[in-house]
Amino acid sequence: MPRIAIFGGTGYLATIIKQQNYSKKNKYIFFSRKKNSKNYINFSNFEKNKFFLKNIDFIIHLIGPSQNQLKKNSSLGIDKKQITTKICDLCIAHNIKLIYISSMQVYKNYGKSNLSINSSINLKNLYAKSHFDSERIIERKFLNYKHMYTILRMGNVFGFKNYVNIRELNNNMIHGLCNSAIIKKEINIKNGDVQRTFIPSKIFVNIINKTIQKKIFNNSIMNITYKNYNLKNIALIIKKRFKLIFNLNIKIKIENFNDKKKYSVYTNKKYKFKFFEKKIYDEIDQVLKNIK
Repeated sequence: MPRIAIFGGTGYLATIIKQQNYSKKNKYIFFSRKKNSKNYINFSNFEKNKFFLKNIDFIIHLIGPSQNQLKKNSSLGIDKKQITTKICDLCIAHNIKLIYISSMQVYKNYGKSNLSINSSINLKNLYAKSHFDSERIIERKFLNYKHMYTILRMGNVFGFKNYVNIRELNNNMIHGLCNSAIIKKEINIKNGDVQRTFIPSKIFVNIINKTIQKKIFNNSIMNITYKNYNLKNIALIIKKRFKLIFNLNIKIKIENFNDKKKYSVYTNKKYKFKFFEKKIYDEIDQVLKNIK
């Protein structure tokens, strides 16, 4: 049974894996820098932590500051680069495969044009740059090593099975809109034209398990999408689900919407999924019910 270490083990994406890991073929171990966590790991004194990781087959790198955290403290980006370097060194020393979860936010025109791996990068945004810097570190570190890593530029993952930290809800686009629907009975969208690619939490877990089980480690970067929506359409979907669940109406205010064409994101065929709208609806329903 593969043993998978998750660094950033108390964050949102790690919580999804922990709650929805129905596969009995993988053994996940969740490490965190929070001192009260079960598997505490100190990257500033990393050499003393290595004995925890001797029998690890894969590492999933989820560590990194949010956009709001970087706005308050830009030096967190430097911390992440140092941690990414140490994780790469660990993987090389012990022949551990690495999955790095990056973001579609690295693209300069995310939601505004068609995208491929070679599209322009947004180096002005601290969050985007933080992810891109980690990607470059991984590429340089494994330059002379084959089949060691996969970088997944992930769209907007949403949904949760159980309770999540209520203070972190608004850091996630769909969670924040659902929270506004519950609390204010309205959703305000400043730019309805902007498109995002959304990934239900169950699809996210499937992607992780598939990467490990199929051993998709070709030292490459891949875009991960499920369904593209503009923000107006997402607001309308939430309004519809809210009405069906609670039999109540909410107000929607949309600014800057000109009904522009839909943009596409090039995705590797290994990560293409058949789209079922019900998967989007089911996860939004669950979010609304859990917040309520």
